[in-house]
Amino acid sequence: MNLAVVQQWFDKLAPRERWMVMAGALLALVALIFAVGIRPVYRARAAAAEQLVEQRRLLADIEQVARRFGPQSAAAGTPVSSESVVVLIDRSTRERGLSSYLKRNQPEGNDGVRLRMENAPFDELLLWLSDVQSGQGLAAVSASFDPSGEPGRVNANLVLSPTGR
Repeated sequence: MNLAVVQQWFDKLAPRERWMVMAGALLALVALIFAVGIRPVYRARAAAAEQLVEQRRLLADIEQVARRFGPQSAAAGTPVSSESVVVLIDRSTRERGLSSYLKRNQPEGNDGVRLRMENAPFDELLLWLSDVQSGQGLAAVSASFDPSGEPGRVNANLVLSPTGR
């Protein structure tokens, strides 16, 4: 059906029928915009809100467990290595596969180390920090994490120091 045939058909309609056809077309256009454009946005928003509630609930559970167990210290049986902290960090990041994200590793104070990691996978970084604390007797004196732009990746500034020395 070409446009000229539709125009001829429309011109043959009575004025009242034209108004009804235009109103029906307008209603169909509004329904199409709602079904294709607006409805999916509202569904995605509702799903994101549900996910946010679940993540907040999980965070509250984690905070409750953290308060229950309190800070863990390396002095309570965690081995402290005789290696320099800088060497320890270098070796442990290589073992965890994080060495390519380590951009700066410099001594801080008498026995600490300042680190800069860029675009590092957040989950792996936390597992590494846990390993370093429990296995090497290092604790994070300060830490800041910023999103790197990719989901699940962060830029991190850390200061680690031995806890049992």
